[in-house]
Amino acid sequence: MDRRGLLGQTLVVAALAVCGPLPAHAQLVMGRQATVIQTVTTSAYLNGGIGADEQATMRSLAKEFPLRVMFSEGRDGEFLADIPLVILDSGGNSILALRGAGPMLYVMLPRGRYKVSARYKGVTRTQQVTLMGSNGKDLLFHWGRANERAWDASEGLIHWSLDPGVQ
Repeated sequence: MDRRGLLGQTLVVAALAVCGPLPAHAQLVMGRQATVIQTVTTSAYLNGGIGADEQATMRSLAKEFPLRVMFSEGRDGEFLADIPLVILDSGGNSILALRGAGPMLYVMLPRGRYKVSARYKGVTRTQQVTLMGSNGKDLLFHWGRANERAWDASEGLIHWSLDPGVQ
C-alpha cells in the first residue's frame, strides 16, 4: 500500500474514532477531489466514488462500514450521484438524510434493522436491511427499464416490479 493510501485510511479511522453523538465534520483528500466524512446524530458516513482513484480508496475502506450502498442505472450499470436518500431505523426515526448521495455511500450504523429509500427521476426504491455482524451489508439501488430488477448484493433479489412506481 502506498503512503497516501495508508494516510487516507489513518485519517478515516481517526475521524471515525472521534465521532461521538455530537455532529462533527472532517475532510479527507483523495487525489484531486475531497470527500467529506460527516457525523449526523450518531451516523458517520463516507460519500463519493467519482473517479477511479476515489473508488479504489473507498473500496479499500469498505470493510470499516457496516452498510455500503451503491447507485446505478441502465443496462450497463452506470454509476449515479446526487441521489436523495433517507435511512430510517426500526422505529421509523430518520437516522440519515442526504440530498446528494453516491455513487458510493458507506454508513457507520449500529446493529439493527433499517429501511433505506433512494429516489431517481421520480422513482423511489426502498430496501430493508438488517445489520448484525462484522461483515456488513452491500445494497445496490438500480434504476432501469420498468421490468428490470433491483438487487441487494449480499442477499440476492429483494425488489421486483413491473411498474417503476411500485416499491
